[in-house]
Amino acid sequence: MVAVWGGYVFVLNTIGLHAAVLVLLGRFSTKLYLAYSLFYVVGTALAIQVPVVGWAPLKSLEQLGPCAVFLGFQVLQFCEFTIKKKQMSRAGAWKLRIQVISATAVIGVVAIVLFAEKG
Repeated sequence: MVAVWGGYVFVLNTIGLHAAVLVLLGRFSTKLYLAYSLFYVVGTALAIQVPVVGWAPLKSLEQLGPCAVFLGFQVLQFCEFTIKKKQMSRAGAWKLRIQVISATAVIGVVAIVLFAEKG
């Protein structure tokens, strides 16, 4: 898609938005995690191989949304794995999710501040 059509960014953002909306609707599952993670990793790796595109999928601001969804999926899957492993109650599961997402947000803000200084 990247090699023959320049509108791949639209498709990438549409799929990322769809995956994010599914999470907001409470439809997150291991199948969704595997499908989107595989799509993003393979798609990005192949897009980087196209000379015209280069590292744009990781640098371009318009393609950072799907990257954020991918990273969010990693955090959510970690939470789900931990919840199942420890057999947490519903309240404990929400407490873990809030703690992990808060810690991830703080780390993300610090990373953005550090990378913004370096351009």
